Amino acid sequence: MSAPQVSVIIPCHNREDTVAEAVQSVLDQDFTDLDVIVVDDASTDATMDVVRAMADPRVRVSSNPGPRGPSAARNHGVALTEAPWIAFQDSDDVWMQDKLRQQMARLENSDFVAAYCGMLVKADARPETAVQARFPDPATAPLEGDILPSLTRGSYISTQMLIIRRDVFQAVGGFDEDLRALVDWELMLRVAQQGPVAFVDEDLVVQRMSDNSITRSSQKRLAAQEYVLSKHEALLARYPDALARHHHRIAGGHRMFRNWKAAARHAALAVRATPTNPRYLAYAGYLRCRALLA
Repeated sequence: MSAPQVSVIIPCHNREDTVAEAVQSVLDQDFTDLDVIVVDDASTDATMDVVRAMADPRVRVSSNPGPRGPSAARNHGVALTEAPWIAFQDSDDVWMQDKLRQQMARLENSDFVAAYCGMLVKADARPETAVQARFPDPATAPLEGDILPSLTRGSYISTQMLIIRRDVFQAVGGFDEDLRALVDWELMLRVAQQGPVAFVDEDLVVQRMSDNSITRSSQKRLAAQEYVLSKHEALLARYPDALARHHHRIAGGHRMFRNWKAAARHAALAVRATPTNPRYLAYAGYLRCRALLA
C-alpha cells in the first residue's frame, strides 16, 4: 500500500470530550489523499476508546513510547509514516473542510518547504461563537517567503496551522522534546532557515483555549522563552531589535515573579542589544536598583 500524500499527526492526552471532533474534522477534508496517526500520550481516560470507535481505515492509533509530552508524541507519529507532507492537528481543535486542499494547492510543484494558514481562537467552532483572537496578526510582515525576519520577533504559527515537507522536518530534527512551551515557534525558527514558507490567508483552523493548555502557564512560557533565546542566540543576534524585545519581555516576566536579579540581567541584555533605546535603558536602571535592594 502506497503512502498517502499527507499524514496528519494528532497527539492526545486525556481528550475524550474533544478528540472525536478534532479527528473527524481531518477525515472530513475535501483533500482526501491522507491518513491520520493518533498518538496516545499516556491518557488515563477514554480518549483511545473514542478514537478506536471511529470506523475509518485512514485512522491509525499508536502510543508514545516516551518521554512524555506532545513534542515526543508528534515526533513518534512522524516516524510512523512515509508521506511526503506532514500536518499536525491538536486533539481539541477543529479544521475547516478545505484546509488541506488550499494548502496543498500552494505547495505542490513549488519550492515552499511548508505552509500555514489563519487560525481563530474561540471557545468552540460554531460560527456564532465570539472570536477571542486571530493568528497571524495582519500587521506581521513578512508573512510569506522568507519569514525568518518576522519569526525572530515572535511566534505566530501554531502547529495546527502548519503543513511541512517530511524531509525538511527530519532535516531540522523535529520538535525539541526538551521544550515545554513555544515548541511551534522554536520549530519554525529552524524550518524557515530551510526555504520559503507559504501563507494561505484564510481562517482554516479553530483553536480552543482549554483550561489545561500549556500556553496558559506563565512560568512555563517564561522558561521556554529563555530556552529559545539561548538555543538560537547566534540567529537572534542578527536581529538586535527582536533580540532586545525578547529580553525586555523576559525581564518583565521575572519582575512579575519578583525574580529581581534575573529581571535585571535580561533588562541589561536588552540594552546591550539596542543601547540607544531610552525605554530599555530606564527599565534596566529600575530593575538594577530593585535587584540591589532584594
